[in-house]
Amino acid sequence: MTRLLVVGEPLVELVEDPPGTIRRGFGGDALNLAVQLKRASPDLKVLLASAVGDGSDSEGLLALCRDEGIDVSLLGRVAGAELGSYRVRLDAAGERSFTYDRRASPFRGALDDGDVMPDAGFADVLCFSGIAVAVLHDAGRRTLLAYATSVHACGGTVVYDPNHRPALWADDDEARAWTRRIVPVVDVLLASTEDGRRLTDGETPGAIAGAFRAMGAREVVVTDGANPCVVAVDDAVLDVAPIVPDRVVDTTGAGDAFDAGYLATRLRGGSPAASAAAGHAAAAEAVGHRGALAPWDTTGD
Repeated sequence: MTRLLVVGEPLVELVEDPPGTIRRGFGGDALNLAVQLKRASPDLKVLLASAVGDGSDSEGLLALCRDEGIDVSLLGRVAGAELGSYRVRLDAAGERSFTYDRRASPFRGALDDGDVMPDAGFADVLCFSGIAVAVLHDAGRRTLLAYATSVHACGGTVVYDPNHRPALWADDDEARAWTRRIVPVVDVLLASTEDGRRLTDGETPGAIAGAFRAMGAREVVVTDGANPCVVAVDDAVLDVAPIVPDRVVDTTGAGDAFDAGYLATRLRGGSPAASAAAGHAAAAEAVGHRGALAPWDTTGD
C-alpha cells in the first residue's frame, strides 16, 4: 500500500451558510488534500502529520479524520492548545474572503524538534505547501526542508504546492528565498498563476512553469482559474482545458481539490494530461458546495 504523508495545519472553518448564520467545520489545505486524496483513492494509506490541542475542536478534527480513513498516528497533541481557525465570507459570485486566527495554532511549533518526523524511507509520497512552510517557526521550516530532501534522496515523491499567502511572510523576498531552497527537491509542483507571479519572474502559466522547472522541479502544473492549465514534464508542455462547473457556490478549496484529483490519477499511472483533466473535474465539483469539504457518506451505502 502506498504511504502518502501530508504535512500541514488543520483549521476550524467558520462558513456563512446561509449568510447571517455560521456553520462550523474543518479545513486548511493539508486537511483538504488528505481527505480528498483518500476519497479519490481509498487504497492509499494517507497520514496527516501536524499538531492539535486537547479541546473539543481538536477532538472533532480527530473524529473527522478517523471517519475519513486518515491515519492520525503522526498528529501530536499539545495540552491547552486550540486549533487555528478561519472565517469565510462569500460574495454573490461565490468568491470568498478569509479572516484567520492562528494566534495559538499548535502547528506553528510542531516541527521545531527535528526528530518528530518518521524515517525518510517511510513516506512513498510527501505532500506539503507554502502555507505549511510559512506558518512554521524557522526551526520547523528547516526540519521540513531537510525531511523533504531526505525523502527525495530515498526515491520518494515530493509534492509541493507553493500556495502563497503574502500575509504569512515578512515579504515576497522571504517567500522567494524559501521557494528556491525547496523546489530543487520537488518531484511534482502544483501552483496557480497568481502564486507563480509572486514567486517567480514569470507572468504567463507557461513562463511560470518554465521558471519552476529551471529551479529544479521535475513535473510542474500551473492552473489559471477558468483558463487552461499548463503541464510541463520531461520535454512536453501541455495545455489542458478546464471543466465548466454547473454552478459556483463557493471557491474555497478548489485548488486543493485540483491537486487531489491530479495526484490521485497520477499515482494510479494516469498520464499528465489525464491527471490534469481529473484535477479540473475535482475543482469543478468542489465549487458547487459551501465550505472546503463536501459532505461525505462514510457508511458505504
